[in-house]
Amino acid sequence: MLGTLFQNRFSTSNHLPANGSLMGSDKSLLNEQRLVIGIILASICYQAILCLLNTQVHIASRALVGASEALIVLACLPIIARRMLHGTIILLLLTGALLTISSLVSGELAIKAFRDLLIPLCFFWVGCNIGRPELAERALTMAIAVIISFGLFEFFFVEQFTNIFDIFGYYVATGNLAPITEYVRDSKLQMNGIRPEGIGRTLFPGLLGSHRVSSVFLEPISMGNFATMCAAWGLSKEFKQIRQMLFFLGAAFVMMVLSDSRFALMSVSLMVIARFVLKGTNVNLAILAPFLAIVLLLIMGMDATGRGSDSFGGRLSFSGFTLLHFDISLLFGLSGMQDFADQGYAYAISSFGLPVCLLFWFSFWLIKMPNDQALRFRAFIAIYLSLILCISGSSAFAFKTSAVLWFLIGSCLMNPAPNNRNHINSGVPKNA
Repeated sequence: MLGTLFQNRFSTSNHLPANGSLMGSDKSLLNEQRLVIGIILASICYQAILCLLNTQVHIASRALVGASEALIVLACLPIIARRMLHGTIILLLLTGALLTISSLVSGELAIKAFRDLLIPLCFFWVGCNIGRPELAERALTMAIAVIISFGLFEFFFVEQFTNIFDIFGYYVATGNLAPITEYVRDSKLQMNGIRPEGIGRTLFPGLLGSHRVSSVFLEPISMGNFATMCAAWGLSKEFKQIRQMLFFLGAAFVMMVLSDSRFALMSVSLMVIARFVLKGTNVNLAILAPFLAIVLLLIMGMDATGRGSDSFGGRLSFSGFTLLHFDISLLFGLSGMQDFADQGYAYAISSFGLPVCLLFWFSFWLIKMPNDQALRFRAFIAIYLSLILCISGSSAFAFKTSAVLWFLIGSCLMNPAPNNRNHINSGVPKNA
């Protein structure tokens, strides 16, 4: 069944004329499809490609990672140039101005903060100008196929995989990990690629062992995050689209199990509950999710019990404790970049400032969604973002997942740029 669905999604023969030739509009459609799929695959695979080069050809560097991300953004320009999104431009300029003021006050240039906000704006812009959810879904399906294929290769042939992709060595070369000699002798996976003794795997430990698959993402956290996004896309569909819904949920489950993502398990479970409980516009109650999450963190931060433990509850308590001790400079992002590992809300507020965070959050909810499926997807993504900021530092802004996420959101608007409007079904509202 999965094989048939993959074949149906990858096939382009249904879009070709009977004689097999392509007219001008068909060529434009095919070129657009190739560009979009290429950008999405590059977004999720560029780290794996750099890791391959680092292992087999030449030592990588942080500058090379930044240059690769810049090239992917540049590849988006032909789509971005089709139509100027005035609201996005205003938001970009206003954010840049606020971050510049923050940099002047703190004396530290907020390059990473600007980069973390540029990615959502850029790929939302691309998705909005494409405006075709069916094309976005085709790109997402192709990405799933690549991720699961690489993941199965890593799981069944881990030694051969790490000989080709020395993940630990790559992260050391790019300055993200210190060279720990003992660990290098034991494994070439990321530090969190193996569940340590005493903690163990959560999902099917007896069958799958302690290995957490990372696939093209190189670390299992991002694979779990991507699984959550796929589940959100599937759950947003109508029940009459049950085959498509089950396909994305099934793919999400496979990635969740391979990466042993406890976060994905918790998030998807909450999304499933929300899918059945929240009907119609009630899904917009998800706007309250980050505020409820912060209140919960603050309450847990008041309790010193277990605050220092390396457990799920301990990490939440410590995150709340940190927020309780934020001063004015941290609240307004005037203290420069701070190291808040596994504390997403602390990272976001201290990096961007509370005004910018609120600006982005409410701008997200001011977007007019054209149908119930888009409303549900936005709500599920709001749940995802609210939860990931509780337990992870900056992974919500990681290029390899954030790019796909915001591209999907932009595509959900079904409001393409004028020069590809002729490819849209006549049933799509023009003012979506």
